[in-house]
Amino acid sequence: MPVYAFMVTVNMIDTSRKSLPERQESLDRAIELCGFKLDSSEICLRRVMEVIGASTSEISFVKQCIELRLRTTTLLDKADAFISETETMLDLFETEEEEWRRKGHALGFNL
Repeated sequence: MPVYAFMVTVNMIDTSRKSLPERQESLDRAIELCGFKLDSSEICLRRVMEVIGASTSEISFVKQCIELRLRTTTLLDKADAFISETETMLDLFETEEEEWRRKGHALGFNL
């Protein structure tokens, strides 16, 4: 995933939090700080609801927050992998470039 797409996603999350009513913002913050490893299971949803003190009428919002956090985590992991692969590729390129420079120099070329 391009870094630009990642930045847009993070900005959208930040912007969306600013437009939330105060109660939803506090629930979102509580989900962030609850300490659970989030997943899409009903058990996780119930545990988070209990820990953050959300009412049954807020289940839809809490579920959406968890799903958004899971998607964000996936995007961050993909971005990290892309950056790591790019750095590895650049290191390999530099190594190969130096090797070709030495070979060219041995043949009398000034590269």
